[in-house]
Amino acid sequence: MGVPFRPLSRRELLAACAGLIAVAASPAFADPLSPEARKLLDAMPGKAVLGAEKTTPLVTELVDFNAPDWRRSAFDMRELLAGDAKLAYAIVQTPRVGVGSIEAARVALAVLAMQPAKFGDFYLALAATTGEIEGVKALNVVRAEGLDHYKVFRAANQPDITDILTQGVALAAALRVLETPAYVIGAEVIAGYADLARKRALIAAAAR
Repeated sequence: MGVPFRPLSRRELLAACAGLIAVAASPAFADPLSPEARKLLDAMPGKAVLGAEKTTPLVTELVDFNAPDWRRSAFDMRELLAGDAKLAYAIVQTPRVGVGSIEAARVALAVLAMQPAKFGDFYLALAATTGEIEGVKALNVVRAEGLDHYKVFRAANQPDITDILTQGVALAAALRVLETPAYVIGAEVIAGYADLARKRALIAAAAR
């Protein structure tokens, strides 16, 4: 594409590593949702909400595009939203697998900021790809979805995107989860992939 991704600054790397160390020192599962985590979750910027409009999300998923089960979870989300018109599903970028994950998360956040109505299509199109996901692959999906990938690239490298990613790390630490996907469903925190049947059961319980 001829559009190199800007390397992460020392400040960005240190911020991400410090947050991940804090998460790694915590248990992998936290239940129930703590008041501190709820406060961070409610205030989290860059949170993509799909499904029912003007509805508080019943499900929030913490995402790393290179986590082993992310694609599976993305298609689960599609099934859940298709089957429940009243469901709102939020996505928070919490990349931790590597630099490629951070690059792709930057692109996703830029798409959300610039074209929120297009985010869901971009997200599922990215899930339909194969192999490792990094910035260039995410920008290729942006272009395939008819968005201006040059503008998205420039937006992806702005300081506000770095701030959102830093807050995502802080949220993961407060939730005391290391592995993604991870979910907040109602007041329950689920670390690691939950299959579609389990998510449906948790959503039904939280909706009561």
